[in-house]
Amino acid sequence: MSITHRDNDAVITICQNNNDKTITIHGINQAACALTGYYGEDVVGQKIEKFLPNRIAELLHEYVEFSYNANDVGEVLGRVRSFSMLDRNGAEHAYKIKILQTDSGHGSLFFSLVLRDSMEERKDDAMHSVIQENFKGHETIDSLYGLPDRASIAKNIDIVKSYTNSGNVASCFGVLQIDAAGDLKEKYGTEVFVNVIKHSAFIARQSLREYDVLGSIGDGRIGVLLVGVNYSSAKMIFNRLRWQIAANPYQTVDNSTLGTTVSIIFSKI
Repeated sequence: MSITHRDNDAVITICQNNNDKTITIHGINQAACALTGYYGEDVVGQKIEKFLPNRIAELLHEYVEFSYNANDVGEVLGRVRSFSMLDRNGAEHAYKIKILQTDSGHGSLFFSLVLRDSMEERKDDAMHSVIQENFKGHETIDSLYGLPDRASIAKNIDIVKSYTNSGNVASCFGVLQIDAAGDLKEKYGTEVFVNVIKHSAFIARQSLREYDVLGSIGDGRIGVLLVGVNYSSAKMIFNRLRWQIAANPYQTVDNSTLGTTVSIIFSKI
């Protein structure tokens, strides 16, 4: 399991204690308080079943075995088709959920439940679909790199700005610059240099969402438009891209390995 989430995510931390055979709420952040309507003193130290509808609580009782070093809670909750929690009045509220195992030791395992309101999730998806549709029709593909060209990226940024200025979406734009690009081109030639750029863009694409945009902005630089991402989250995403590009070197036709690193600058739109 990954152990990362965005700074603005709503997170409830739970503890599976295999010694005591209990599942308790260990912590709740401010975003989760705002989302669920509970305060820390309402939930911390309480058994999670108290805040779950019967159908989910019964799944935990039936399938969590509390065996040594087991992580049953993450597996069981991960199989719940429609996750929901109870509010103060006992009514169910549906959430999109992601479960991340964060720590373990002495018979206890900790999980972060990352929650998003299902209705807000649908609104975000609809907005992203609209933005993507607006991107279509004006994009021109750079024939050398197979990516949208500089002019296309500029137009995409203008489109996103209209949503940013209306307060509906936060977005960021970054530039990936191949380190020692001049030396790379001089030593290996233009064809290999272009292939390194294309390879780096491919690695970056694997880590991004379908509605984020990659483009060629000239001089061997890759532009990255992150839609619906705030500054602190963008920092984590770009750091991950830098690490993944470094961890996946380009292989030449003669199976030589070219280690590649990138420098990244970015800003809010």
